Amino acid sequence: MFELFILGELTGSPMHGYLLHTILNGIIGPTRKISWGVLYPLIHSLLADGLIEQVPDEQQEGERQGRGKKKKMYRITEDGRRRFFRLMEEPIPYSTDYELQFYSKFSNFDMISRELQFLILHQYKDYLRFELRHEEERVEYVSKDEMMPDEERQYNLIWFRHRLDKLRYDEEWVLQLINNLRINGEGIEGERIWESLSDG
Repeated sequence: MFELFILGELTGSPMHGYLLHTILNGIIGPTRKISWGVLYPLIHSLLADGLIEQVPDEQQEGERQGRGKKKKMYRITEDGRRRFFRLMEEPIPYSTDYELQFYSKFSNFDMISRELQFLILHQYKDYLRFELRHEEERVEYVSKDEMMPDEERQYNLIWFRHRLDKLRYDEEWVLQLINNLRINGEGIEGERIWESLSDG
């Protein structure tokens, strides 16, 4: 998962490890953190695979750290760009990290084709409908469970129906994006997303 994050960030511009660490931790939110013990082995693996490379010192314009030493800057290679686009095309496995991985892809929509945007949005729609079916089945099961105390059933149903409302909202959102993309006939751009959603 973090491979796509790093390649996506470096596709925009070269960065040093500290900035990558800061951005990625900002993306995944306050309850999860990417440790240096995870990030740097991944950077070294990407270097070894030729997907990124260190920017030579004479080409760096970045900050210095401690005793005038420059931070190591990394940039994506052509092989890395090809790998980035392959990862963007691959379906996301259904897991607890699905939303985070979808966000990683969605934040890079400015770099991909209209056709690939369509594919990713439709995959997200299918994931949401999978989750919706699951929540609907839970509501039906709890509603019919005669062994469950009434008060416990009440709170379970409140929670499951809340989950259904959130999923239906997300489904409506992605369907609107798909429709806007179809009508516009071009790739989704950030400003146009907000304009079209506001108009809707």
